[in-house]
Amino acid sequence: MILADYLEPLAYDIAFWTLGLVAPDADPQGVGALSNELGSKLRTVAIIVLLTKGDVDGYCHNLIRAARAREHYLQHMHAATRLDDHDFCAGRLAGFLSACAAEDFTSARNIAALSPGAYRAGHEYEDDFCYAQTLFNLIAPQRDEAVLAALCARWEACLKGAPGARLEVLRAIAGRDPLSFETAFEALLDERGKQIGKDIARGQLEEPPVVAERQVFIEGLALLRIAGRFGFPLQQEYRYCPSLALQPMQQAFPGE
Repeated sequence: MILADYLEPLAYDIAFWTLGLVAPDADPQGVGALSNELGSKLRTVAIIVLLTKGDVDGYCHNLIRAARAREHYLQHMHAATRLDDHDFCAGRLAGFLSACAAEDFTSARNIAALSPGAYRAGHEYEDDFCYAQTLFNLIAPQRDEAVLAALCARWEACLKGAPGARLEVLRAIAGRDPLSFETAFEALLDERGKQIGKDIARGQLEEPPVVAERQVFIEGLALLRIAGRFGFPLQQEYRYCPSLALQPMQQAFPGE
């Protein structure tokens, strides 16, 4: 599979889905699915331009577009007072993580502010909610240590003894503990590798988004960006997290 061959058809798809998302008469009930699909396609393009062209700006710009698709959805739900929509959950983190991976912490904070602050049973898993709220607190201009501790305790209770590499990663960041972060992050990468292995074993279709995301772990890169903001010394290279993806943008996002 030649990933670069998929950039042109993906560009057409993105234009189509973008028009549907921003249409003035867009049905609020369908905006969640539109934003999710658009965000997924933009993340795929981001990874492909990074892998095939070494284009850091293109990578970051498309991640920011993915984040803003989520931000647009959340704004739309508030404006339409559709706060009961299925996708209106803190735990839908793909857009937020895209923003963090691109170092667009303004968009990340906007998504956090627009996301519901209460767990929505039946629409998200409680551990995903705790993960989201912990991340939101970590990037807030003023962190609340008591809230962070309470969220981590609630999250641990949700896991009921199951392994929790994400929890340990965020605990290490909150505790300003770089050594624990490295151990926990390696455990998260191990989990990622095992999941990829399981997906291959069950015959997951190797479509462009799947192939791209097996090579570049946006969530992992987002966590590395957050750890970097806390001054953690990072390794030059991590599995599934190429160092090129951690280079800063040279040209600012055009803001379209």
